[in-house]
Amino acid sequence: MAAWYYIHGASPDTMNFEHPPFAKYMIGFSELVFMNPALLGFIFSFFTLILVYLASRKLVSTSLVAIVPSLLLSLDKIYLQFSTVSMLDIYATFFVVLSLILLTSKKKWAIPLLGVAIGLALSCKWITAFLLPLPVLYYVAKRDYGGLKLYPLCLLVAALTYTVSYAQFFYMGHSFNDFVDLQFRMLHFHQQRHLMASSARPLRVLLVFLTGVEGPTQIQTLLLNSEARIVTPVGSGNGLSLLRDYNPLTWPVSFSASILALYCTVRKDHDMMPLPLGFLFLLVSSVSVGDPFVWYVLPGLPLAFISLTYVMNRMYVGSQNKFVATAAMLLYLASVAVWSLFIRLPPYIQTSTIS
Repeated sequence: MAAWYYIHGASPDTMNFEHPPFAKYMIGFSELVFMNPALLGFIFSFFTLILVYLASRKLVSTSLVAIVPSLLLSLDKIYLQFSTVSMLDIYATFFVVLSLILLTSKKKWAIPLLGVAIGLALSCKWITAFLLPLPVLYYVAKRDYGGLKLYPLCLLVAALTYTVSYAQFFYMGHSFNDFVDLQFRMLHFHQQRHLMASSARPLRVLLVFLTGVEGPTQIQTLLLNSEARIVTPVGSGNGLSLLRDYNPLTWPVSFSASILALYCTVRKDHDMMPLPLGFLFLLVSSVSVGDPFVWYVLPGLPLAFISLTYVMNRMYVGSQNKFVATAAMLLYLASVAVWSLFIRLPPYIQTSTIS
């Protein structure tokens, strides 16, 4: 609803102010042009898969292996869900992958474009702020002091791009001070929401990502009599709530693979170091405070799956029996596909009964 009002002239500070407006303009544009708020997001998700392949191709010499992260991402249940509904995160994911491709480009002209991509990612969602320190670490690791000198230009372009996303806000007569006040208002909103949610569980997202267990829950079984219109409690108990989108074959494995990939890229493949580092930065920022949603890690999933493919490729290259290595990789991909397409976790596991 907010996207529709935005595209028809509503000021970003009047509704759904807690997130930057760019992705909401995209959703509103999709409604206006396609009569469907989710179609443009689906298009962006398709091109994200292409960008993931291009990024993976830099790491992996074999084209067929380079397809693996795009395949894993296309089978991920959260990615599939967000690709078919109007959510801000799918746009943020696209600009995150684009930013990483531009960052690892050897062209100096890519640095201003990197600023634009980072600015657009931030204009979709602040969770993409993990992109900001990556260029500095990347240029230092590569001893690319020319790129390091141009990094302030990248930041300036990102800031300008982010500010331009509020063009409608300024057009309606708001001043730059109003713009700054709105950013602090957004920051205060998120701080309060995280603290109110649960400041005692800062590692929730990491635990859910690794185990699929959202936490303890109370279960109440009800008996519905539709004819008499009576609902009768028949039992209750304690249990563990499960994330139905969890994939044990990719999420925890990609976390471990990202750590290993970071170790390998720091020692050897400096060009690809931002990929695992970006995912780990996002995961750390997601678990640092409060009780955020697990889908906050969505913009980092492409980077995690590329890192996983990088590790798989190194194992394949180092294996003595290529037939066995190929068969193991195909079996793994088939298992991921079976889990994603046919297996659904129950909403909870009951652990005890309350009498």
